[in-house]
Amino acid sequence: MSNLKEIAERNLLQKQQLPDFFGSDMVRPSYDGLGLTNIPALALKLLGAEGATVPAYNPTMYNSNEISGAFEQLTKQSPINHIVVLLIDALGYDQLENQIKAGKVPSFEQVTQNPHNFYAPITSVYPSTTTTALTSVATARAPQDHGIMGTYNFFPDLGVSVNLIRFAAAFDSSLSISTQHLNQETLVPVPNIFTMLERKGIKTSQINYYAFENSGISRFTSSGSKAKYNGYYTPADAMATIRQSIEQLPVGGKQKSYTYAYISTIDTTAHAYGPLQPNYEAELAAIDFSLKREILSRLQREDVLLIITADHGQIHGPDDRIVWLNDHAALTSALITPVTGESRATYLHLRNGTGVLERTRAYIEAKFKGQVVALTRNEALAAGLFGEPEKEPSQQCLDRVGDLVLCPLDNWQVRQRLKGVDRLSFLVGVHGGLTRAEMLVPFLAMRLNQ
Repeated sequence: MSNLKEIAERNLLQKQQLPDFFGSDMVRPSYDGLGLTNIPALALKLLGAEGATVPAYNPTMYNSNEISGAFEQLTKQSPINHIVVLLIDALGYDQLENQIKAGKVPSFEQVTQNPHNFYAPITSVYPSTTTTALTSVATARAPQDHGIMGTYNFFPDLGVSVNLIRFAAAFDSSLSISTQHLNQETLVPVPNIFTMLERKGIKTSQINYYAFENSGISRFTSSGSKAKYNGYYTPADAMATIRQSIEQLPVGGKQKSYTYAYISTIDTTAHAYGPLQPNYEAELAAIDFSLKREILSRLQREDVLLIITADHGQIHGPDDRIVWLNDHAALTSALITPVTGESRATYLHLRNGTGVLERTRAYIEAKFKGQVVALTRNEALAAGLFGEPEKEPSQQCLDRVGDLVLCPLDNWQVRQRLKGVDRLSFLVGVHGGLTRAEMLVPFLAMRLNQ
C-alpha cells in the first residue's frame, strides 16, 4: 500500500499543477474525481442514491491499474450497506504522513499500511477552509455551486459581511444576524446529502460536538433533513459514539445508512500552537489511541465502509509575512467593504468606476510581487479554483467572490485592521490557501473486518 500511496501522490500533484506563476508548491483543487467533494458523491453512488453534480471519487484518475484495482477490491468484495465518514478537521495528508513516519500514530500507521485498506491523498476545495469544505462534504457540490466561499462572506443585498461560523456580522462578532435577514435554513441553495439519501429511504445521522448542534453551520449543512444528531464531549467520546452507532446498525441490507462524524480538536490545537508542534502531536496521539481502542479493536462489520478524511491541512503563519492592507490607502479606498474570505484566500469587492479594477490589480502586482497572486473573478473560475471551469457558477458564488481574488504565495497572508484591531484574529496555524500542506488531505477507506 505504501508504494501505491506514493504513486497516487506523485500523479495527483502532476495532474493538479497550477500555472508557473503560482510557484511549485501550490495545488489546484480537484472536483472531477480526486477531491473532497467527490467523497459524498461516492457515498451517494455506493448507497444507490442520486443528487451529486460532481463525479464520485474515481481512483482510476491516478493513472495506475494497481491503485484502481485496490479500490475496486475494497468496494466490491461484498455489499456495502452502511457508510461512515469521519472527518478530522485539519488532519492534512502531509501532517498525517509526518506523524506516521515518525512512529507517533501507530493506529494510523497500521490501517494505512494494511493491504486490505485503501489510502491515498486527495485535494481539499478552495478556499481550503472549514465553512467551504464542510458545505461541499454536506452537499456533494463544488463551492461555486453552493456559494459558501469562506469564513467571511459579503451579502450585497444586505450590504454586510457575515462570519458564517459565528453567524454574526464580520465587523462586530457580538452582533448576530437575524433570520429575517439571513435564514440559516435556506442559506445554501442546493440540497444536502442527508435529504438526498433520505429520499431513497436511507437512514442518516451525525456524530458531532454537542455544542455545535444548533450552530449556523450545522443548520445550513443539514437543513430539512431528519438526520439524528448525536452529541459528544471529547474526541474519545466521539470514537466511542461512532463504535456504539455502528454496533446498532441493522445487518442484512434491508436498511442502509449514512453516518457523518466530525472532530474539530486538531484544527483548534494547530491554530493555537501551529501544526506538528508538541501540543498538536499530543492531540493527534490521543485520537490515534481512541481510534484503535474504540473502533479498530472492537468492531467486525464487513458491510460497513469507514472513510477517514479531513477538510484541509495547516501551515505556520508567521507574523512577519502578513500583507496589511491598512498600509495601502490606494487599496482600501477602492473597497466597498473590508476584505472577505480568508487571510489565505482573500476577496476584494471594489467600487464601481472606470479603471478601478485595472488600477487595483496593477498596484497589487507592483507592490506584492512574490507575495500574492491577484486574479479576477473570471480568471479564478477559469482556473478551476472553485469548481469545474466549464460549469456555470451560482449567483451566490459570483456575489461573494468579489472582483479580485488574492492568493497569497508560500506562507504569506492578507489581513486588514479595523479601528486598530485585526478583524481576523492572529493565529499561529493558518489555512485556506493552495499550498500542498493545506490542500492535500487523506482518503482512507476500510471495511471493519480486517
